Amino acid sequence: MSLTALFVLCRFAHFASLMQIFGLSVFCSLLAPAGFSAMLLRKNQTLMMWSGAVAAVTSVGMLSIQAMLMGNGWSDGLNLNVWLLVLTTTFGEVWRWHLLLTAALMLVLLMDWLSVRNLLVFLCSLGLLLSQALIGHAAMHDGMLGLIHRLNHMVHLLSAAYWFGCLLPLLACMYYTRKPELRPFAIATLIRFSTWGHAAVALVILTGIVNTAIVLQRWPTELTSLYQCLLVIKILLVGIMAAVAVYNRYRLVPLMGKDSGHTERRFVLMTWIEWGLSLLVLLLVSLFATLAPR
Repeated sequence: MSLTALFVLCRFAHFASLMQIFGLSVFCSLLAPAGFSAMLLRKNQTLMMWSGAVAAVTSVGMLSIQAMLMGNGWSDGLNLNVWLLVLTTTFGEVWRWHLLLTAALMLVLLMDWLSVRNLLVFLCSLGLLLSQALIGHAAMHDGMLGLIHRLNHMVHLLSAAYWFGCLLPLLACMYYTRKPELRPFAIATLIRFSTWGHAAVALVILTGIVNTAIVLQRWPTELTSLYQCLLVIKILLVGIMAAVAVYNRYRLVPLMGKDSGHTERRFVLMTWIEWGLSLLVLLLVSLFATLAPR
C-alpha cells in the first residue's frame, strides 16, 4: 500500500470516528430528554469508546504518515526528530492542539463517574472537528476570503457530523419506541432530531456549494480532472442521501402508526443505506485532501 493510500484511509477513519462521537454526544445528551439521555448513553457506550480509540490512534497515525511523506518513507514513521519537524509546519501547528484535544477526549471518556462527562465529550469533539477547518484546502486562502472559507467549512463539518453521527444512535433510539414506558421519551428525541436534521441537511448543501465556489470558483464540469470528477460523485451521493432522508421523514414516519412493524423495518433499512452512503462520501472527502483542486 502506498503512503498516499494509507493517509486517505487513516484520514477517513479519523473523520468518521470524530463525527460519530460528535453525533453521539449531541443525540444522547442534547436531544434526549433528561433521564432518557443516560439510558441512551449506556446503550451507545461501546460505540462511543471504540470511536474514541479509533480517533486517538488515527490522530497519531496521521502525524506518523506525514512524517513518512516529509522524510524518507516508511523508515521515518516512528522517527521522533521528523515528527518534531512536522509539528513546526502549518499542519503541525494545528495538529499539536489536535493531539492535545484527542488526549483530553480519551481521558474524559474513561472518567464515566464525572458528572459533566457528556458535556466535555461534546466540547472536545466540537473542537476536534473545528480544527479540521484550519488545514487542507480550507486553509488555502489568506485574508477575508480565507476567513470566510474557514468559517463556512466549520459549519459544513458540524452539520455533516450531525447528519452522519446521529444515524446510529437514531437506530438505537428506535428500539425504545417499542417499549410503552419509554416510547414518549424516544419519540420526543426523534422529533427533536428531525427538526434539527432539516437544518443540518440544508446547511450541508449550502455550505458545500460555497466551498465549491471558493475552491474551484466555478461549477465542477471539467470531468477530465480527477478532483472535479470525484466532487461530482460526492454531490450525487449527498443528493441521494438527502432523498433517502426525505423519504424516511415524509413517507415512512407518517405510516408508522398504521403498520408499525413493516414500516419500521423499512425505515431501519433505509437508514442503514443512508449511513453507508455517508461513509462513501467521507472516503471521497479523505481522497480530496491528496488532490490539487483544479
